[in-house]
Amino acid sequence: MSSRRDAVFAAVGGVVLFLVCSLVAPGGLLASAPYGDVHLYALYAHNMSQGRLPYRNFFDEYPPLAQPLFYVVRLLPGTYAPAFKWTMAVFGATALVLMVAALASAGAPRRRLAVAAVTIGVAPVVVGPIFLNEYDMWPAMLVAAALLAFIRRHERLAYVLLALGVAAKLYPLVLLPLALVETWDRGGRELVKRSLAWFVGVLFLVHLPFAILGPGGLRFSYWVNITRGLEVESLGGAVLLVLDRAGLYHATLREGSPGSTNVTGSLANAIGTVGSLTVIAAVLLVAWLYRRRRGSPFVATAAAVLALVAFGKVFSPQYVE
Repeated sequence: MSSRRDAVFAAVGGVVLFLVCSLVAPGGLLASAPYGDVHLYALYAHNMSQGRLPYRNFFDEYPPLAQPLFYVVRLLPGTYAPAFKWTMAVFGATALVLMVAALASAGAPRRRLAVAAVTIGVAPVVVGPIFLNEYDMWPAMLVAAALLAFIRRHERLAYVLLALGVAAKLYPLVLLPLALVETWDRGGRELVKRSLAWFVGVLFLVHLPFAILGPGGLRFSYWVNITRGLEVESLGGAVLLVLDRAGLYHATLREGSPGSTNVTGSLANAIGTVGSLTVIAAVLLVAWLYRRRRGSPFVATAAAVLALVAFGKVFSPQYVE
C-alpha cells in the first residue's frame, strides 16, 4: 500500500510540475505563435480536411500513425498551434504517469520515483520551446505505455504498443532487440514468434490503407528519411563543423529534404554511413549486455535510445525529448 501511495504522490506531483513548466516555458502553452514544425502539421491537416490524402495527393515525410494525430488536432477548438501544444502537454503528462507506474511496478523506491517525476516534470523548461511544438510526445507516450506493459508482463499488449510507436515515429524500433531478449527469457522461441507476429501484424495493418491509397508516396517518404544526409546537429556533422572552423576541413552545407541542413561531400556521406552502422552495433550490444547481466530494463531502454541519438546521422533538437 505504501509503495502505491508513493507512486500516486510522485505521479500527481510530477504532472502538476509538468503542466506548470509547460505554461511558463518559452513557446509553451501560453504562447500562441506556431514554432518548429507545427505549421507543417497544420498544412498536412488542412490538406486532409480538403479530402487530399497523405502520400497520394501530397508529400508527407512522417510515418502513417502521425497522420491521424495531425488531423484530429485540427478538429479541436481554437487555432491549430495552441490546440497542438495542449495535446502534446496531455500526452507528456500521460507519459509521465505511465513511466512512474512502470518504475513502481518494478519496485523502485520512493526517491527514484520522485527523481523520475521531477526530471520529466521540468523537461518543457529544460528542453525549450521545441518540446511542445513537435509531435514527439505522441510516440513517447506509446513507448512509455509499452514499457509499462512489459514490466507487468502483458506481452501481447507491449508489442502492439511498441509497433504503434514505430508507426508513429521510427525510433522505437531500437527497443525491439531488448524486447525480444526479455520475451525469450520469459517464454522461449514460441513466445518470441507469437510476439513478433503481433508486432509485424500491427505494423502491417497500420500501413495497409496508406500503402493501398498511395504506395509510391509512402515508399518515397521512407526512402527520403532513410537516405537523408548528415545533419549539422549530429555528432558527425558537429565534428566536421569544428574541423572547418579549425581550418582542417572545408564543410559545405546544403538544405536537404525533409527540412534539414546537412553537411555534404564524400567524407560526410562516409561518416553518416559509419554512424548508422554504429547505431545498429550499439543497439545490439546493449541487448547482448542486457541478456548477460540482466540489469535494469529502464537503463537498457535509455541506452538503446541514447545510441541512436549519439551516433545517428540525424539529430533534430526534439530527439532529446
